Amino acid sequence: MARWFGRSRSRSYDKAGAAAESENLEPLGVSDDLRLAYGRTGDPKLLRGSLQAAELALQVYPVDDVRHAAALSSLCMLHRLSWERDRGAPDLIKAVDYGRQAVDKSPPGDSELPRHMSSLATALQEVYDSTQDEESIDEAIALYRGCLELMPAGGGSLGEQRAGQESNLANSLLRKGGKSGDSNLLNEAAEHARAALRDTPADHPMHGVRLVNLGGVLFGLVKNGELRHLVEAEESYARGLRELPARHPARPGVEQTVAMLRGLRGQLGI
Repeated sequence: MARWFGRSRSRSYDKAGAAAESENLEPLGVSDDLRLAYGRTGDPKLLRGSLQAAELALQVYPVDDVRHAAALSSLCMLHRLSWERDRGAPDLIKAVDYGRQAVDKSPPGDSELPRHMSSLATALQEVYDSTQDEESIDEAIALYRGCLELMPAGGGSLGEQRAGQESNLANSLLRKGGKSGDSNLLNEAAEHARAALRDTPADHPMHGVRLVNLGGVLFGLVKNGELRHLVEAEESYARGLRELPARHPARPGVEQTVAMLRGLRGQLGI
């Protein structure tokens, strides 16, 4: 799933904000930079600093400024990252609360609205993973669908952002469809996983992950009795495995799944 967004476009909303940013004084810019540094290093001090800068941004920008909603969205993302690190329940509650506020307070025409919706959806998906609350995954799916409706098609960075949301939606649909055994949801997940892979360049660092994600959806269909997807599921996992970095944390699990699928093909003579 696409976990890390780049810098918020809202950080340079006007000339004053751009000038402040150039002096490293713009709090959203500081928060973004510290969050990205945390993503590279895993240093919890950087995450705490990013949270503090986002909280300052929330105080600095008035409610009718798009940067206010951007600060709320950043707080949603940052508290979710804190939850992923420490599994502190208050962080996940705060993530969802800030995410809802960001979506609600995003002014008309705010180009960042899909970003805010996606951040909330990812927090809700975490809620589902920890509680199995059906309403949370249903809302996450609706938000990811809404993101795609709002995002324009196109190449370059626009295409990459859209591919990320296609992948996010596929993973949410897989969660719900895999548990319920709903083939319609699983087939819809496969459509979005294929779209995400199609729109991800072969040399993009997420290409291997998108192959694995497609394999996971196809494996879900296999487990639901649709054996015609077995060969493609194995091939997608195997191709993804070849592209994952040597120390990627998903490699052991992917290796086990590839071995399992090969064994299943041998047993079934497929």
